Amino acid sequence: MNDFNLEQFEAELQTLKPGRPPQRTVACILAKLPARASQDAFPARREEPRGFWPGLLRWLIPTAAVTTLLIGWFIEHAGTPAKPSRAQHLVSSIQPLLKADKVEIDRRLVANFDAVGKLPSGEPVRFRCQQWMEKVWLRDTAKGLVIERTIPHLEIVPIRFETD
Repeated sequence: MNDFNLEQFEAELQTLKPGRPPQRTVACILAKLPARASQDAFPARREEPRGFWPGLLRWLIPTAAVTTLLIGWFIEHAGTPAKPSRAQHLVSSIQPLLKADKVEIDRRLVANFDAVGKLPSGEPVRFRCQQWMEKVWLRDTAKGLVIERTIPHLEIVPIRFETD
């Protein structure tokens, strides 16, 4: 390990004084600046008229615009009842959408293998991996509807930790 004391290094840095830049660099920078840069950098502020009406109009005009938009939106949306969405309509229906009278579930082993990995501490560990393919069929013979879904599934189980 390095015996580097950060507090001592910080104290040494605070005692240092920055050096002056080279005169050639300062001359280049000053030559590129416009002649009246110091006066143009901060232009004089324009005097705004003082009084009651200009200050009131500054706040009244934006407030009136926002109020007009809000009133228009409220009139448009307040008079009409909200339509139920398609999902709400489907959920609120009395009859179920699908009556599955035949359900099949199939699970097949696709692959079976062992793998070796290392823990963060460097110790090896062995895993048993099994890859499955699961299929589900739902049939509604009254509507003539068949739904088939295939889902891959991976199971990983640690077998043994090899320690000393």
